[in-house]
Amino acid sequence: MKDLVNLGHGADIDQMIIKYNKSENILDFSSNINPYKPKNIEEYVLEGLKNSIKYPDIEYLNLRKNISSYLNLNYEYIVPGNGASEIIYMVMKVLDGRLAILNPTFSEYERAAVINNIDILDLYLGEDFKVDIESIEKNIDKFDFLFVCNPNNPSGNVQDLLKLLELLQKHEKIMIVDETFMEFVNNSDEYSLVKYVNEYSNLFIIKAVTKFFGLPGVRLGYGITSNKDIIHNMWSIKEPWTVNSFAENICKYIFKDIEYIRKTKDYFEEEINYMLKELNNIDNIKSFNTNTNFILIKLEKYDSHYIKEKLFINKGILIRDASNFKGLDEKYIRVAVKKREENERLITALREIMGV
Repeated sequence: MKDLVNLGHGADIDQMIIKYNKSENILDFSSNINPYKPKNIEEYVLEGLKNSIKYPDIEYLNLRKNISSYLNLNYEYIVPGNGASEIIYMVMKVLDGRLAILNPTFSEYERAAVINNIDILDLYLGEDFKVDIESIEKNIDKFDFLFVCNPNNPSGNVQDLLKLLELLQKHEKIMIVDETFMEFVNNSDEYSLVKYVNEYSNLFIIKAVTKFFGLPGVRLGYGITSNKDIIHNMWSIKEPWTVNSFAENICKYIFKDIEYIRKTKDYFEEEINYMLKELNNIDNIKSFNTNTNFILIKLEKYDSHYIKEKLFINKGILIRDASNFKGLDEKYIRVAVKKREENERLITALREIMGV
């Protein structure tokens, strides 16, 4: 079995601080989290503390109903988890067949499959990280399940996957879609497949609460499907009480904060455009168009390790070395979209290091 210890994520900030003996005042662009929080979130968390003297509802009925109201679908189609990561690992436990993964993408899909002894077929996105339906159709008999990230991590682009879903339904294949970053997309309703859950039983969607709402430490994600076999099998192997009272309680409020949701979407649409414009004015780098809160950059000068080290040591900025994504190499880095003054600091630092 391949090495599964080195997880290869962003946010390796503690290890970097120790390695380079830096202070803890580091600006972290390696982790893609909303820098803004919902109003009154501290009150909601403290309210959850009052509920922590008892076990959460083992079936999470109120939590699932709050999510179902937010998404306008049947709460019985929802299984909650301790972050999207638990959902990824749970769904891998109930798969019976061969898994295809569209690369480059999040490494935990492969890791969860390997742990569960699932055979993997590596497929690759086409030019500009677009889904290549012809390539998938050519390989259709080589897999039973397809894992795709939308918007894709690390490239950030969102795509209309309906034709792909229809193709897989025609061939009786399951499509697993990670929509963890979908809420950041301004016109996300056009791209999210949630509206097709009732119609397509070959569809399984993974979503997360904590990235868009800026609360990664709270740990809350959920899976969605109308496939009764998948839902039943996941509940049958799910560990009890993996979602805590804090996460359960905040969902009574944050999904109803329409003003926060709208402002967040508008902010990121404007800030993404600003960052892409500024980054593209720096020589020797190429920034890929993105629809979510991070940007993939290709270096035409230096390599990812050099740039990461220089930014960290000289500027106190941590970025994501994207060279360990399948299909990418040492010329790729990924940066988050943060607050304007923080983004300006990154852009200035890159200009200086790139020598322009």
